[in-house]
Amino acid sequence: MAYTNSSLVVYTKLSPNHSGTRTHEIDTVSIHCMAGDCSVETCGEIFAMASQQASSNYGIGSDGRIAMYVEEKNRSWCTSSASNDHRAVTIEVANDGGESTGWHISDKAYAALIDLMHGYL
Repeated sequence: MAYTNSSLVVYTKLSPNHSGTRTHEIDTVSIHCMAGDCSVETCGEIFAMASQQASSNYGIGSDGRIAMYVEEKNRSWCTSSASNDHRAVTIEVANDGGESTGWHISDKAYAALIDLMHGYL
């Protein structure tokens, strides 16, 4: 299987939190909210800690910048489902609003998410 990492990435901080090579080709996209307004750098620092046991392939900050934390060839630890994470590109998106706003995301983050998703349609 050939995997390509998105050319839209502007920041990379590879996480040790992954299971190595996928066992399934990518046929799914899983979007997860950060439940916070983390920058791509802050999210990368969190995912860089082995003690967190969490990661995603990509992250999007409220400013619309896109980061890569786990290369597409590898399974991230994003959704708590090994079978899903082996087949999905996983994307963490920052929330510029909390629970009272329905975990709102900024217009810039939403536009970047759409741009990133175009690579998988």
